[in-house]
Amino acid sequence: MNRTTPPIPSSLHEQASHWVVRLRSPDCSASERRAFQDWLALSPQHRQSYQKAEAIWREFSGADVQTDPRLMAARDGLRRAQIERRRARRSLRLSIAASLLIAAIGMPLAWDWINTDCYSTLKGQRQHIALRDGSTIELNSNSQVRVRYGWRGREAVLDRGEALFSVAHDETKPFDVVAGHGKIHDIGTRFNVCMLNNAATVSVLEGEVAVATERRPDPQTLLAGQQIRYDTRGLASAPTRFDATTVAAWRDGVLVFKKTALAEVLAQLSRYHDIELRVADPQLQNLKVSGDFPTDDLNLALNAIGAALPIKAVRKNERLIEFER
Repeated sequence: MNRTTPPIPSSLHEQASHWVVRLRSPDCSASERRAFQDWLALSPQHRQSYQKAEAIWREFSGADVQTDPRLMAARDGLRRAQIERRRARRSLRLSIAASLLIAAIGMPLAWDWINTDCYSTLKGQRQHIALRDGSTIELNSNSQVRVRYGWRGREAVLDRGEALFSVAHDETKPFDVVAGHGKIHDIGTRFNVCMLNNAATVSVLEGEVAVATERRPDPQTLLAGQQIRYDTRGLASAPTRFDATTVAAWRDGVLVFKKTALAEVLAQLSRYHDIELRVADPQLQNLKVSGDFPTDDLNLALNAIGAALPIKAVRKNERLIEFER
């Protein structure tokens, strides 16, 4: 007697979930497995869809689909489909899981992240954030971070500004930080991430991290005392050494500069005050500035810069100060 092979669904995510289920079925034939390999080779999108479906299947593995609260929402919308597809008792669990798998792939945001918290600061503000997993975030002035929790991991998205992360390590739920066009993967550590002038700088204070960018998807490991910088194109610099006391000084209301370009110094100061600081002459932008400047006293900082360099600060209006010769 010829066995009937279940038809392959039409949409890509349904096809992927179909193959995940069929390959785990005891009656999956050799010809079906060859057909799967042909399907997988059709495009990178096919491989990505299958990998995603397989990851979600692993999440379901061992779970009681009748009582697991994570499946309740999907079950309500699929009750009719489950009834229509009911087969013998021995395959009931498999068919329900397959239905939920299709739903999960079709609703990635709902399944990947079950909760998101958003934190932000205004100019001149700082915030200490204690996360539910024991990790902490020190959020600098004019910054925003979104923290997302899922069953398979934790992720913080730094939308703007600067933050220092102290991560409570959990091998079962890795902690990643997305900043601009890169991602930082925690390996048990404390690290600072600063987004400024369309670039991100990652500085490791303790432990180590792995940094991947759009141009360099293979993670690059950074150890304590190392930092890396990448731009909006995902181009990353080589790791360099840095002074930890300089990078983290903002937590004490101080900015420390050591032979830093004037343009960058002004950009840093602008993050703390509701006024634009600008260099009128492009030739002055790379003048080097060194010193410790309070974040809450703009006049003191500008006077110190004017005294150290052959330039002066000129107030153009209430919202703009320019440096000129």
